[in-house]
Amino acid sequence: MRLISMNKAKNGDILGQSILGVDGCILLREGVALTDNYIKKLKQLGVLYIYIKDNNLDDIEPEDPKFVEVKSQAVKSLSNVMAKLQYSNTLEIKNTIAAIKEIIEYLIENKGINSTYLLELKTFDNYTYVHSLNTSVLALFYGVQLSFSKPMLMDLGLGALLHDIGKTKIPVDILNKKGRLTDEEFAIMKKHSEYGYELIKDMAGVNQRVKDIILEHHERIDGGGYPRGLKGEKISKYARIVCISDVYDAIISDRVYRKGFPANEAYEFILGGSGTYFDFELVNIFKNNFSIYPLGSCVKLSNNFEGFVVKHNKGFPDKPVVRIIYDDKGNVITPVEVNLVEKLDIRIETIII
Repeated sequence: MRLISMNKAKNGDILGQSILGVDGCILLREGVALTDNYIKKLKQLGVLYIYIKDNNLDDIEPEDPKFVEVKSQAVKSLSNVMAKLQYSNTLEIKNTIAAIKEIIEYLIENKGINSTYLLELKTFDNYTYVHSLNTSVLALFYGVQLSFSKPMLMDLGLGALLHDIGKTKIPVDILNKKGRLTDEEFAIMKKHSEYGYELIKDMAGVNQRVKDIILEHHERIDGGGYPRGLKGEKISKYARIVCISDVYDAIISDRVYRKGFPANEAYEFILGGSGTYFDFELVNIFKNNFSIYPLGSCVKLSNNFEGFVVKHNKGFPDKPVVRIIYDDKGNVITPVEVNLVEKLDIRIETIII
């Protein structure tokens, strides 16, 4: 499958990855042939990128349908939780806990899963829910790499999925503002972590780790975060994991008021924040286990040849295996694979979407 901009989608393209709706239901399932009407609707929903099938990349398989279904259930449960909180302070998370358990089991069974398959594509409508899902899945991927026990993973995943529940108490006009927030509006927005903590602090059966995540996921290692300005190890390790997961997914995402960072720039942002924004040890785990360039993304190399990322090299996130399709004049050539770990004189210049 190949990652493309919606502007390049055309009638007859075969969808390579399912797209979730705001309620967790699947809007369009992998394998569907796109029509002009589907393309128009996806653009209206704010979908900017999709995966499509490509004969040159048929060895890049779509996301496991089982994992799609597991994540779909998590979004459905979170959607219900957030909807109820709009009208009351009642929290019913039984289904959410069940969904997190399913994700944990899947990630343990598939510990070597490529990070490309961790993140779901977003629309403007489903951003809040899918962002929370992605944050939870990324955090759990961290936890699996750290050999967390299942109870520890449960707390980590649940806290990550619920990390933004306090935003249900933030005025909608601030949440959905298309421009930059004023200082006053940002001060209100920053209250969401405290609001979330208040919603869950007295809930029976919810571990303190979960509460710490909700309260502390915007704290910074150097003490410059909020709401309490905690520093270093005074911040829960669980919250430190969720902080990186939250920020990474947020900055690569397109919003109504800005475009997301290119994957390579987002990667550099995380590395650049080591020791200030983020925990040094956790940034190293990120560096060694997360991929800069999604499978199926088109890249331009320093020799002006172009191709698609078909494999990642663990520990070398900026040096994947690239299947070259176009020469330096833009002509189609017989595909040839180049492992950038072995070709030190060649590097990726940019992603082409």
